[in-house]
Amino acid sequence: MQSPDSLASLGAPAAQQLPAAWLQRAGLRTHRHVAHIGRLRKPRSTLHRALAALGKAAGVATLGLPLAGAAALVVAGRDDAEAVELVRSLPRTARVVGWGAWATWQYKALAAAHGGDAKSDAYQLALTELHDRAATRLLLLLQACGGVYIKAGQLAVSLNAVPPQYRSILAALQDRVPSRPFPDIDCVLQRELGAHADALFDGFERQATAAASLAQVHKAWLPDGTAVAVKVQYPGLAATVSADVATMLVLSDVAHWLFPATRWRWLFEELQGQIEHELDFRNEAANATRLAECMAGRQDVTAPRIFPELCTRRVLTMEWVDGCKLSDVEGMLQAGLEPRQVGILLLDAMAQSTYYDAWVHGDPHPGNILVRPRPDPPPLLSRLLLGARPRPQLVFLDHGIYVTMPDRLRHLYCQLWCAIVLGDMDTARVAATELGGERAGRILPEVLRPRNWAQVPIEERRRVREQSGINSFADLANLLEEAPKQLLDSLRQSAVVRHSATQLGATLSDRLRVNVTWAVRGLYRSADGGPPQFVGGLQSRLRRWRLALQVQALRLAFWLASALHQVATALVPQIA
Repeated sequence: MQSPDSLASLGAPAAQQLPAAWLQRAGLRTHRHVAHIGRLRKPRSTLHRALAALGKAAGVATLGLPLAGAAALVVAGRDDAEAVELVRSLPRTARVVGWGAWATWQYKALAAAHGGDAKSDAYQLALTELHDRAATRLLLLLQACGGVYIKAGQLAVSLNAVPPQYRSILAALQDRVPSRPFPDIDCVLQRELGAHADALFDGFERQATAAASLAQVHKAWLPDGTAVAVKVQYPGLAATVSADVATMLVLSDVAHWLFPATRWRWLFEELQGQIEHELDFRNEAANATRLAECMAGRQDVTAPRIFPELCTRRVLTMEWVDGCKLSDVEGMLQAGLEPRQVGILLLDAMAQSTYYDAWVHGDPHPGNILVRPRPDPPPLLSRLLLGARPRPQLVFLDHGIYVTMPDRLRHLYCQLWCAIVLGDMDTARVAATELGGERAGRILPEVLRPRNWAQVPIEERRRVREQSGINSFADLANLLEEAPKQLLDSLRQSAVVRHSATQLGATLSDRLRVNVTWAVRGLYRSADGGPPQFVGGLQSRLRRWRLALQVQALRLAFWLASALHQVATALVPQIA
């Protein structure tokens, strides 16, 4: 057999007879496709190479010059940091366009190769593999672009309409984002607050404790020793948001033109409105203050205290909070807290926000909620029977987005839940129709009716899915396209909270009791001070009294069961 060194002396005909794998192991370059192995690339002439370079330069100029011209128009009147960030957005735009072109070619070629037969097993297998490859490339692209692109990827992960391969791979975007160097952050502090970090605070940690897509958080100390969390927006971020979102909107329109079944423009329009609101940290400060006011009557739910004198559009200074994440069961146990109690507390706090306050946290995922022991001591009777057993407190973080439910929508939502608990499905359908139209009247009572799906036979589950046409939240959103956006947002948040509470041990009975308790309270609250308007069977005062008695019985049964459980836990030694 010829040695690798001697292959260079072989002519093309001889090299064509050698296997491609052997040529590759030998270190020789082979052509891209197996079908073309052996057709060695002929050396190009100097003229050919010059023409190719000229063509590439013309392509770059065709794309770059208009973008540079547009950037020059936008840069005028902006400060240096914004101008630099805007210019830096041009390569990101080019990379996103490149990925879009590559993905379009791949998906079109795949469809053509299988003759448009989307139901064949071979096509579905190839499509899954292509989803994996495209999602992996997209993950690397979004991580390199950062900012709004990471935010868009995180939003896509939460949507069931996105293929599961994309959601699984893009979930890596929810991990820690690389932080910016301290000099960049110090520049923002100097511009926004008029002084550098060392002059504003008694101490300021140079290394960020948390970094997200739009800002990062540093721990600092005020002159009186109070520990605070300083959230600083990345420099020049506002200047690039419009350009990046515009790119996404254009690409979504192109994707819809090439693939009519895809409709993603609504996603980026929602992202655009959300980010424009989040970029002004004064909104987040006001939201946190309002949540604290709504929860002022209770000690088990709170929000960090805001320091307005150290808050601007791009800087937010709030109380530093130590605690474990909502998903950290081990941390709760080490703190002496019971995970199921934490799950019930989460359900209770979100039910109050939805049915009573109509002011709902827009992103209640576990990373935005901390758990810690309550600072106030338990009641005397509890201390005598159970000792100084700690009770949980929830601290809600990241108050950039909230959902405000109109009073009529909130009141109808309360009546829908009350009718379901009473078993009055006729009233439930009337309330649901008032909420979101005829489709909602048929779908919502069936979707919200409490049932343990794990115990429902497969045939029954299949029948419900076929009748309702709902296999995911995306299907529900499509069927309820006439419903108010606030209702869909509330349903989406309820799904996130329900999953977190279930993971902590909260049961279906817990969720039913908590929801109906706050729904009954919400029945009699009216924002305009007028008498509440009831629908269907709830117009009967006798039926409303019956509902109130059922709720009180549920609460009493839960209190007795919880007390017995706590006494048993305290008196019976743990078995190792």
